[in-house]
Amino acid sequence: MSLRLRCWLAFAVCCLSFRLFSQEKNPEERITLLAFGDVNLGRAVGQKLLAGDLEFPFVHVRDSLQSAQVVFVNLESQLTDQGGETQHPKHNLIFCGPPSGALSLRQANITVVSTANNHAYDYGLSGVRETIESLQGAGVRFTGTSGDSGGSYSPAVLDVGGMRVGFVAYTQFINVRTGWKGCISLFDERRAEQEIGDLRRSVDLVVASFHGGSEYVDRPGTTTIRQMRSLVDAGADLVVGHHPHYVQGIEQYRGKFIFYSLGNFVFYQPQREWALKGLGVEARIRKWEGRAVLERIRLLPVRAGLQPSFSLSRAEQIVMMKRLEELSNVHIRQVDGLWLVQTYDQTN
Repeated sequence: MSLRLRCWLAFAVCCLSFRLFSQEKNPEERITLLAFGDVNLGRAVGQKLLAGDLEFPFVHVRDSLQSAQVVFVNLESQLTDQGGETQHPKHNLIFCGPPSGALSLRQANITVVSTANNHAYDYGLSGVRETIESLQGAGVRFTGTSGDSGGSYSPAVLDVGGMRVGFVAYTQFINVRTGWKGCISLFDERRAEQEIGDLRRSVDLVVASFHGGSEYVDRPGTTTIRQMRSLVDAGADLVVGHHPHYVQGIEQYRGKFIFYSLGNFVFYQPQREWALKGLGVEARIRKWEGRAVLERIRLLPVRAGLQPSFSLSRAEQIVMMKRLEELSNVHIRQVDGLWLVQTYDQTN
């Protein structure tokens, strides 16, 4: 082989290696999405926020949240000024956070929230509108409620890392009987199919939030399973569930992932063991040949409460992951101290 040919081949290899390295490291090709469970900024947390301590709820998880481009939670409390009240004096299941809770979310790098849940109308339509105004003012995207009673619920769409990520949200029920219609995104399969189908055409990835099922149980009921699967059938890439306050199983369905319940995050229920443990999902997503590909799912065991943390001991994590795998149809493996879900690419 001539010297000229050897030099040319070496140059070609260097160029190819640089190209592959550039593709691997290009931040425009990948994003990290974090999803967590229920966040209640009312009650005792709300009093801390009213006192001006906006860092209080997320102080122990802030650094981890800052590392992701997209962070999603279910906002379980309205954000409304009730003259210092963060829990109804006669009804402990009625609560709210102050408007400054939106700034607390934003400072923690929570970029998008679901507002569709059973507490979404605790303080009425004025509370719905004030929540929306507070989130918009802080730059936190939301989906699942509307302030105009028109029954139209805009998706939250984020442009990040060269991708468009869209969120929709639904709840099975509302705590009150009247007044909320047109303001809260109550699950309707036909409407969800239409909304997700429309969104699918304009984004690279669709995330659907579903608030429903029974509280304090290990497994979802058949109705909840059917309804959450229907979101995948409609075009959702990832479905995350809330409301049971327990972490429930993970299902790989038609090549997509359904997390039936992520449990609690900023929510303190010390009377039940599994309500004190939540789950975070770290999804690493890559845009490859014009479509979003889920490269890796990492599970983050959470010590839930007024100030959630990742402080569960290794023994506690092992017990939690063993329980979770028994409830799931996926394999959970530990690699270099990380809890990973076995993934594979499957197109329909």
